[in-house]
Amino acid sequence: MPTTVTTVSTGARVTQRTTHHDLSLHGRAGAILILILLCFLTFLISFTTSGWRTRLSGFYGTHLGLWEQCHAISSSSGHHLATQILMCLALVGVVVIVILVFLYLFATGISKYQVLLGLVITSFITFTLLLIAVIVFGVNVSYLGWSYGVACVSTILCLAAAIVAAMQLHNCLH
Repeated sequence: MPTTVTTVSTGARVTQRTTHHDLSLHGRAGAILILILLCFLTFLISFTTSGWRTRLSGFYGTHLGLWEQCHAISSSSGHHLATQILMCLALVGVVVIVILVFLYLFATGISKYQVLLGLVITSFITFTLLLIAVIVFGVNVSYLGWSYGVACVSTILCLAAAIVAAMQLHNCLH
């Protein structure tokens, strides 16, 4: 909560408003940290694994990831390239979100409000990129695999983190 500090300078009374936040990992700040770390972990799993499309036939199967394929699956389609681009942009967003949450929770001497505002904006942008990526891939591919499901979970976690961070930002304003 913001506090007011009163100081006396050369006989005149001067009021300064300083921002001081008592952060606890038991409240919203802790929820933001947990959601963002889970989002980061699930994003990395989906980004690096080859189970975006899986089709099993007996003992053999075909697998398609963002970056590799097994057997003869054509991955040169426009939707696959669009998904790769969107996921790369989302990777940048997720890394920035992780940095911002650690700045918000553990850095001193910075404006917590501005860091939190940046966290909210970046989280919603990253959520939008992830949502578009999973929709573009999902509507154009049959036999969606487990990596795709993990990407969907990461998208939901990013939205949840953005909402909780927005609630924390709203709380800071009042």
